Amino acid sequence: MDLETAYRLQKLRKEKGYSQEELADRIGVSRQAISKWERAESSPDTDNLISLAKLYNISLDELLNISVVEKAEDGLTHKQKNQKELHSDTDSPENSFFKRGKIKTKLDVLNAILNGVFALLVTILYFLLGFLWGRWFDAWILFLLIPVFDSILLVIERKQISLFMFPVAVVAIYCILGLEFYLWHPGWIVFLTIPIFYIIFEPIDKYVLKTKDPQEKNEDDE
Repeated sequence: MDLETAYRLQKLRKEKGYSQEELADRIGVSRQAISKWERAESSPDTDNLISLAKLYNISLDELLNISVVEKAEDGLTHKQKNQKELHSDTDSPENSFFKRGKIKTKLDVLNAILNGVFALLVTILYFLLGFLWGRWFDAWILFLLIPVFDSILLVIERKQISLFMFPVAVVAIYCILGLEFYLWHPGWIVFLTIPIFYIIFEPIDKYVLKTKDPQEKNEDDE
């Protein structure tokens, strides 16, 4: 779900005067589900969308804020749609490229390139450590850095610290303590920092998301 839709769900709930707990009870889901919808971490299924639309006494189009242009496009014949898409691709190939599939923005493309380059560098470094110094048994820890690096880019893009792959980073630290310094115990203590991380940063991200200006949200989503 995009941030604009998530913000709209949050706005409709507040306009009706429901807390997240009250809304969750009315449509039969958990409060955590409502929270994830409004943070764009997950999307309500069709049944939940219908329940929300009925509760707010609006149509699904209004609930999801489907524009007039999109409705008009739905009325086009299959042939007209193909002609329009072909014309659009011809006129602006760059724009059409970034709108197809999961690649929606130039930032997504940049992140994909950076992730690919980083993964390649990690792989090269792994083989160098293996062939030159025989570190096959512990150099594999480097591969744990790939999802960590990806999450750092996600944190920068969405400005939500809780999206950082902290548990994976902790596993990497624990393996280093154990394999390099033989501190399996008391090295396991580092795992206690995982709940502390989320206890601190999830409320901060929720607060920032709630207080964020709607126009700024739309700009970030674009």
